[in-house]
Amino acid sequence: MRAHSIDQPTQSRFALDVGALAPAQRILLLVAFAVAYTGLVMLGYALKENLRSLTIIWPAAGLLLVVLYLIPVRQWLWIIPLQLAAEFAVGESRSPSALFDWPTFFPIGNLADGMAGALLTKWLIAGAVLPHVRGVIQFIAAAAVGAAVGALLGALGAVHVLEDTTYLHQWQLWWTGNWLGSLAIAPVVFTWTIRWHTPHHAVLPVRARECVLLAAVLMAATAWIFYSAPGSPTSLLQLPSVLVAITVVVAFRLPPRWSVTLSAAAVLLAAAAASRGLGPFAYDPNAFGRVVALQTFLAAVGMLTFILSTVLAEKRRAFDSLTLSEERYRSFVAQSTEAVWRIELEEAMPTGLTPAEQLAWLERHAYIAEYNREFRDLMRRQGADGSESGRWRAGAPWAALFVEHLEEAARRGYSMDGLKLALQTGMQREHWLASVSGVVEEGRLERIWGVARNVTELVVLNERLRREQERLQAYARQLTGAEERARRATAVDLHDGIGQMLVGLGMTLEVAAAQSAPSVRALLEEMRDTVRLIQETTRRVIADLSPPGLYELGLGAALQWLALYMRNTSNLVVNLELKLDERVLNLELRILVFKIVRELLRNIVKHARVDSAVVVVASDLRQLIVDVRDRGVGFEWQLDLFGSGTHGFGLWSIADRVRMAAGELTIETAPGRGCHVRLVFPLDHDAHLHAIEPRAS
Repeated sequence: MRAHSIDQPTQSRFALDVGALAPAQRILLLVAFAVAYTGLVMLGYALKENLRSLTIIWPAAGLLLVVLYLIPVRQWLWIIPLQLAAEFAVGESRSPSALFDWPTFFPIGNLADGMAGALLTKWLIAGAVLPHVRGVIQFIAAAAVGAAVGALLGALGAVHVLEDTTYLHQWQLWWTGNWLGSLAIAPVVFTWTIRWHTPHHAVLPVRARECVLLAAVLMAATAWIFYSAPGSPTSLLQLPSVLVAITVVVAFRLPPRWSVTLSAAAVLLAAAAASRGLGPFAYDPNAFGRVVALQTFLAAVGMLTFILSTVLAEKRRAFDSLTLSEERYRSFVAQSTEAVWRIELEEAMPTGLTPAEQLAWLERHAYIAEYNREFRDLMRRQGADGSESGRWRAGAPWAALFVEHLEEAARRGYSMDGLKLALQTGMQREHWLASVSGVVEEGRLERIWGVARNVTELVVLNERLRREQERLQAYARQLTGAEERARRATAVDLHDGIGQMLVGLGMTLEVAAAQSAPSVRALLEEMRDTVRLIQETTRRVIADLSPPGLYELGLGAALQWLALYMRNTSNLVVNLELKLDERVLNLELRILVFKIVRELLRNIVKHARVDSAVVVVASDLRQLIVDVRDRGVGFEWQLDLFGSGTHGFGLWSIADRVRMAAGELTIETAPGRGCHVRLVFPLDHDAHLHAIEPRAS
C-alpha cells in the first residue's frame, strides 16, 4: 500500500520501550529474542570451514546490534544476560570448557561488538524512522567500528583456541565475520520492524508473483555459483558478479525490506556452501586468504543491496511526494475561485533593461503558459477566445495592469500586491484585486505568477456603506447645528429672563433688608446670599451653553475668557498664546476647538496634578494648530484608550470628533512625563463637522 502522508515531516527515531509493555508482552518479546538469538548463534557455529577455525559469518551480531539500538540503554540489562546465556549454552554444547577459559572471550567479544556498534549508531543516527542514504552509510560505519572493538577481545581468545595463532589474522577474520553478520541481518530486522510499526511508510506495493520469481532466481543463481566445485568457473553464469547483478535487479523491483531479506538469504546460502569447501573462493589453499576474500565479497553484496534499496526508496518517496504536491497544486488552482495564471518567457529577460525595452521584450517573448477556469472565463467576458488567451496582448487587462506598474514592479523584484483593476463586462462593471510575483534567477526574469480576486461585491458594499456614512454625517451636522442654536437660545433666555429676574430680586431684597427691623434683616441677608449663589450657578450654566464672546468676538476672545475662568474656578493657571486669524475660521470650527480645549483643561485639573498648563493656538492660510501641554503625571495613552483607564472615553471622544472634522490628533505622553496634545485642522478642506458635546471623563 502506498503512503498517503509521504509529505509529512519525518518522525523521530523509532524506539522500543520494553518497560512500557505489559508484563506478558515484555516476557514474550524477551523470549522471542532469546530464541531468535540462540538460533542465529547455532547458525553462526555451523557456518565454519572446520571446528578449528572462526566462523565465516556471525549473523547473531546483526540481531544484537539492532535490538540494543532500538531499546533504551537503561534496558540493556534485560538483553545482555540473555545474549551471554545463549552464547555460553551453545558454546558449551559444542565444545565444553572451563567457565573462565579462553572461549569465554567469544561471548564477551560479541557483546562488546553489539554495545559499541549500538552506542555509535545511536549517536550518529538521531534521525528518522525511514532509512536514508546518509543514515545507512553511518550505520555501516558504526557496525564496522563495533565489530573491530569486539574483535579485539574475540581474537585474543581465538589465538589460544583455534589453529591460526596469528593475532592479526584472527582479528581480521573476527572483524569481517561479525561485520558481515551485521550487514546481512541488521537491515532485515530494522526494515521489517519499521514495516510493522509504520506500515503507511511503504513506498512500493509488493507483487507476490514477482517477489517469488526474483527470490527463486536469486537463490538458484547463488546455489549455482557457490555450490560448484572449487576451481575456475566453467560458465559466465558461475561468475560471482552475476550474483551482484541479480541483487541490483532485486533492489530495483522490490521494497527495501524484501531486497535486504533476499540478499541476506543469498549471503547465508553462499556462506553455507563455502563452509563445505565449495564455490569460486574455495580453490585458494591459503585458509586466511580464501575466507577473507569470501567475507569481503559477501559484505560488498550486503552493503550494495542495502544502500541501493535505500537510495531507490528515497527516490520513490520523493517522486510520490512531488506527485502528490502536483496533484494538490492542480486541484487547488482548478478549484480556486480566484483567477490564477502563469506567464512564461521563451527567453529570460535581463532585469537591467529600461521600461520601454522590458515592454518590447515581453511583447516578443511572453505568453500565458497556464491558467485556471476563472481566468479563462474572465478572458472570455473580455471578448478573447481560447486561442488568444495564450498570447501576450498589451491591451489585455492582466497585461495592461502589469505594464502600468512595470517600473515599480522592477524595483520590487517584479512582485506587486494590492493592484486594483476595473473591468467592464457587458453592462456590469467588475472590480478585481490582483497580485503578481516574478521569478528572477541570476538577474533575469524567468516567469510571472498572477492572482486576481473579484471584489465587486465588496466594492459595492463599501460604496453603499460610504453613502450611508455620508448621510449619517449630514444628519449629525444638522443635529449639531440645531443643538448649538438651541444651546445659544437657552443661554439667551437664561441671561435675559431668569438672569435679569434674579438681579431684580437681589436688588429688591437689598432694599427690603435696609428698611427692615433687625430681627428680619438677618433672614433677608441670607436670602440675598442664596440669590447670589443662584446667579453664579446660572452664569456657569450660561457659560457652558454659550461661551461669552465665542459667537460675537471669535475663538481668541473665548479662549481668553476660558483661561480666566479656569484660574478663578479651578486654580489652574493657563498660559495662553494666540497667533490666529479669526477671518479664516468658520463658526463650527470655533465651537469645536473651544470645546476640545475646555475638555482638555478639565482633564488636566482632574488628573494631571499640576496648577498650570500651556495652550497655543496658531493658524495660517492652510491649517489651524492647537497645542495643549502640561507637566503632570502623564499616562499610558494606548492602555487608557483601549483599557479601563481614567482618560480613555474622553480621549476617544475627542479623537472621533477630530477625525470627523478631517483633522489630526497627536498625543505624546508617558507616566511621569506630562502630556502634549496637538490638534491640526485643515482650513482649505470643506469638512463636515460633528461636534458632539464632550462628556466628563
